[in-house]
Amino acid sequence: MLYIVLPTHWKEVGLTSLVQVGILLSVNRFVRLPLNPIIGYIYKKINFRTGILIAVLFSSITTISYGVVENFSIWIILRSVWGFSWSMFKLGAYLMVLELSSDSNRGYLMGSYNGLYRLGSLIGMLLGGIFADLFGVMVISTALGLTALMTIPFIFKYIPTFANKKETAGTHQLLLPNIKSIFNQKLIMIMITAFLLTMLFEGMITATLSHLIHVKYSNHINLFEVIIGAATVAGLIQALRWGIAPFVVPKVGRLLDKVQYKNRTLALFLALAFLTLLVLPIDLPILIWLPILLIHLLVASSLTTIMDGLVTEHTARVANRIFIMTTFTIVVDLGAALGPILGYTLENKLGLTNLLWLAGLKCFLLSISWLFLQYKRTNQTTFYQHM
Repeated sequence: MLYIVLPTHWKEVGLTSLVQVGILLSVNRFVRLPLNPIIGYIYKKINFRTGILIAVLFSSITTISYGVVENFSIWIILRSVWGFSWSMFKLGAYLMVLELSSDSNRGYLMGSYNGLYRLGSLIGMLLGGIFADLFGVMVISTALGLTALMTIPFIFKYIPTFANKKETAGTHQLLLPNIKSIFNQKLIMIMITAFLLTMLFEGMITATLSHLIHVKYSNHINLFEVIIGAATVAGLIQALRWGIAPFVVPKVGRLLDKVQYKNRTLALFLALAFLTLLVLPIDLPILIWLPILLIHLLVASSLTTIMDGLVTEHTARVANRIFIMTTFTIVVDLGAALGPILGYTLENKLGLTNLLWLAGLKCFLLSISWLFLQYKRTNQTTFYQHM
């Protein structure tokens, strides 16, 4: 919700500049960096149900508070508490997928998870954009915060109480062997790619989306003879994205389970992201531009699932899975935290066109890097087979 609402309603909630918007959209991710190792330790001590319940309770309190707070310092505190809640939810979900999946369905389950939890993003962004434009931030914040409490019965019915059983043997591993396990060529590439993609898509593009629409097409957009605001358009396109994602993203995960050369699949989707980012800055009629934007957002969702699938595939084969998944969440949270700040800062210095083309260039270079890594691994395999 806030990614849609804050860039256009920042004065209503007591903020004084777009820089403060960028900070608030980033601070919840920055606080997760030191919190993730602590939360990883917590999940060694508590069961999944307790962890998810804590996340829901705190997220509900903070969301309701968004509608009544008009002080930047208190906003910082609220966003920090939200960061804790999200870390409890995200790491717990990753570990549950690892616990319940196998090599034949891990990508599919990760894709299903990514697609289904984003249905919440669909409601938040759609209702957030529309209701914020119509009634203000307070109404939509209260409604969504109270809705979160309605999930508690489902937590007790569906979330298992068992802890992370597969970690039992590695619970007391020393820190040095854990750190050494990170220095694997493919795992390092996964971490770097996940960092850059999260910074670009989950941070930079998402945080500046309504601002991007506002700059390109103003805040009074004629869509099918109806005048609506940029926040509403951004909310609609994001909602459409999250509505389609549960049908598209699991299929991408299933594809990842089946293909032998997963690097090529990743490189293909990176190339698609490059092409869409190349086109987005071009001046086009909005009815042509919006479908291109939607394709880009669906590609971004697919890339998230591919990266999650690659890291969980590696992690499933090692003992210290909580340490690796905690490190992975720290890396992606760092990228997502830097995204909004870099997005608004670079937009001021470079302009939106150059910002999007720079993001596209990064995707192109990553695509080439993963194809090269696949080529190198294939040649090494062929060499050893002929020895």
